[in-house]
Amino acid sequence: MVRRGIDAWALGAAVVLGAVTLAAPLLGVDRWQPLAMGGAVALALLYIACRVLALAPLLDRSTASKRPPLVFLLLPFAFYLALIPWSIHERAPDGDEPWFLLTTHSIAHDFDLDLANNYRDQDSLAFMPRAIEPQPGDPEEPDGAVYARHGALLQTVMAPAYRVGGRAGAMVVIAALAALGVWLLLDLTAFSLDARARLIVYLAFGFTAPFLIYSQQIWAEVAAVVLAVAAFRWIDRLTAGPARDSLETFRANWIRWSALAVMLAALPAIKLRLALVSAALAIVCVLRLGPTLRDRGAVLLATVLAPAGALVLWSNRAVFGTVLGMHSWSELEVYRQPASKLALGLNGLFFDIAYGLIACAPIWLLLFPGAMASFRRNRRLLFEVALIGGPTLLLVASRREWYGGWSPPFRYGLVVLPFLALLLVPLFERRRDLGRQGAADSAARSPAAGILALALVLALLSGALAVLFVVEPGWTYNLADGRHHFLHHLEARTGVDFARFLPSATRPRVATCLVPVAAVCLALAAVRVRHKTLAATLAGVPFLAVAVVPALAGAMPTRRVEIESAAVDRTGGNLEPERWTLDRTRYPEAWVLPEGSRAEAAVTPGGKEVELVVTLRAVRNRPASLTLIARSGRREVGRLELPDDGEEAESWRTYNLEAVPWTSGAPLVLEVPYGDGEALPPNGVAIDRVDLRWH
Repeated sequence: MVRRGIDAWALGAAVVLGAVTLAAPLLGVDRWQPLAMGGAVALALLYIACRVLALAPLLDRSTASKRPPLVFLLLPFAFYLALIPWSIHERAPDGDEPWFLLTTHSIAHDFDLDLANNYRDQDSLAFMPRAIEPQPGDPEEPDGAVYARHGALLQTVMAPAYRVGGRAGAMVVIAALAALGVWLLLDLTAFSLDARARLIVYLAFGFTAPFLIYSQQIWAEVAAVVLAVAAFRWIDRLTAGPARDSLETFRANWIRWSALAVMLAALPAIKLRLALVSAALAIVCVLRLGPTLRDRGAVLLATVLAPAGALVLWSNRAVFGTVLGMHSWSELEVYRQPASKLALGLNGLFFDIAYGLIACAPIWLLLFPGAMASFRRNRRLLFEVALIGGPTLLLVASRREWYGGWSPPFRYGLVVLPFLALLLVPLFERRRDLGRQGAADSAARSPAAGILALALVLALLSGALAVLFVVEPGWTYNLADGRHHFLHHLEARTGVDFARFLPSATRPRVATCLVPVAAVCLALAAVRVRHKTLAATLAGVPFLAVAVVPALAGAMPTRRVEIESAAVDRTGGNLEPERWTLDRTRYPEAWVLPEGSRAEAAVTPGGKEVELVVTLRAVRNRPASLTLIARSGRREVGRLELPDDGEEAESWRTYNLEAVPWTSGAPLVLEVPYGDGEALPPNGVAIDRVDLRWH
């Protein structure tokens, strides 16, 4: 009764705040919109969580049927639809979205894939405020035709809705596909008899980042999730029970087998890297079959997949001049990559503050104890998830762009996320312990109190981040220097560098290794905690960590200053490389201080003397010498003279200044004075970082 009351109040308040969001511009109080929208989303998520968990008996009763009730499809679809107007209002298409939409526009209005006329006529103005040009790598034909480097499968599906509703129509299709993916995931969890555990996974996947983010954007990965999950469910049905070794059943289901093969063949047609997922699913299917049918199943799948794969490679060869399209064979040589690079990439995929899965939704930290629970209770599940997700994650981790390019977090790993989510089911299952005679006890054993308490805390943090990402949808595209938008704004307001205490794979630091290890140990320890008081204490650790970071930021000695950080006060200059540079993380992240400008950063001393180590590059627009002055407050503590001695002088170099006394409480000031008057164009100094070695 109490939970039903919470449902009603939460839904009613969400509707009221939603109305306030819509009415705010009419009333002249636009500044209230984000606050009202945030409250509406938070209350809607509370309503959804309570309502979904209350539907556990309905899911229990539907166990015998072939699929979950449709309410579990309609609920996420309605939620995703309700967010579309706000998403369109607050965020223009970004990343690869404009080119997906332009191809959709061409299919819907021109009935072709040639984008040359669409670029010429600036058709992108129909769905965004600026005209776009061809992307690097887009194939161009001798006759002037221009094609997008992305596949056209998703765009073809969106074209009818786009013809009717423009960008909003395309987003409705994405919302429908996303809701279908969430519903199919719930169907995949049918191996468990615990409805509550299944619904927890359903909520974690469908209503937190990153999948919630992608339900509001135009990315092919959403369609890939639907195909991969649907294919896995078909495998479940075609290999369950007696069917796994029955030749008669195999022959009777040849249409379903063909449909499965088509699904697997469609995955690489969306993105070539999805061939790994397609091949892994085919292997899982063959391994599940009995000895009698294993050869036949392999032949049938190969008969469809081999020509489909050959067609994709031939198409790439015809369009791009190479069978791998925009990619190269060296990208597939994962075994040649140093172990440190793979480890850093995997670390970034899960923990990087800007792009990591766990950073955008802490609830996914439970994947680690979930893997342990699966190892104890459902090893086949763990093996199949590792087979499906492992190769893709390793390939992505070995790439320079493991973070997914200019996109929301975990883009390249999104297709394997539903399979990773399955590992959470054994973690939350209520088990019946076997007695001495092998009979199950009447009372089910709940998950450890530590896991339940930690899950609640992580769910609250994930919900808060989900609200943030919905209210500020542009913040899902984080900065190339590895800083989160929220932290960027926080640092700009306080002048404190919080990022140095958080893991970053684009800017490796001590926290990059320390924080993931501590977080995983906390999650694994929670499995062993059954005392409720100790569980509550353990669950408070994440909140304590969040509270301690500001205190540490003000108390811990400053070891490094990154001039491009928002915590640094600058009087001029520009970011280098500039924000839209292709493959931006290949270059040192720096800030260019031109002549006549300065940068000031707060410093917490770690000793009486300090040695400054500056990594910089001279930027010369005219022949003249350059000077960089370092100060402790107003007192000069070092000076670098950078003479004009040729092109070699403009390469990156590290300079060590002599150790000098540091004034407690004084900021670090870097100043570039004018060299020979105020001549134009000015020279400058690009500073990557300043390391402070305290004595």
